[in-house]
Amino acid sequence: KPPRLGPPHSRACARSPGGPPAAALRAAMNRGGGKNKKVEIAMIRRELTGERHVSLTRLAGDTGTDEGEWRSQLIWQNFRIVDCTQATALVLGLDHPNFCEGKEAAAKNSAELFEGQLYDAGVAGLPLDRLSSVHSHYFGSGFERVVGKRLRAFVTDRYEYDDKTSRVRAPTKMLNAMRKLEARDLVEEQKEWHEQTKDRMLNKPKEVVKPPNFAPSQTVFDPDQRPRYASTKMQPDELEERGGGFDGKGGGKGATGLF
Repeated sequence: KPPRLGPPHSRACARSPGGPPAAALRAAMNRGGGKNKKVEIAMIRRELTGERHVSLTRLAGDTGTDEGEWRSQLIWQNFRIVDCTQATALVLGLDHPNFCEGKEAAAKNSAELFEGQLYDAGVAGLPLDRLSSVHSHYFGSGFERVVGKRLRAFVTDRYEYDDKTSRVRAPTKMLNAMRKLEARDLVEEQKEWHEQTKDRMLNKPKEVVKPPNFAPSQTVFDPDQRPRYASTKMQPDELEERGGGFDGKGGGKGATGLF
């Protein structure tokens, strides 16, 4: 009798070395908290009400868990994310003028995601399968199901697609424009750094001049601080007491009675 592999979610994870598929994640969510996709999307939309933008990390929660990963994928599929692959990614709220949702938001998120990948690839471009796998990683579902359009038709309309090699390249104009924006950002950062450095130099706080570190002068005579002779390790007074003084009258016994 073959051993059981556990619940369906565990069996799906065992079959998929890259991690649990989106269907398994949804099944786990339905079993765990009784949530479904429509209810979760409505909850996310409620959190975006009255906001211009909300941090993606705050809205998605802990992406290290099945629930957090599933919620993050729902945000990618249904709401517009700006700077989507950056740590500072923001989800546009209902009060933002560029707010959109549904397939329109998914298409714009896909375009921004692809543009970043193609810009890093340069003129060499990327295989179509690579873009498909990257898209599936963030969205957790098939491209056509999320965007409502085939991936090949989507990239053909927006970028340069080679049917023979199945590679996608960003148009030269787009690459040049993105490079100009990047160069402009670098120039602005450099100007800001120079201004901050100049401001720190001009507004540098005055340092209080400290007195030199001299040893304190001796105000009370201390006999123990007098110098001692290196040979005897005695002070002059001690030598006078033991030797009888230095008046020329020695205490030794010499030759007497000669005169």
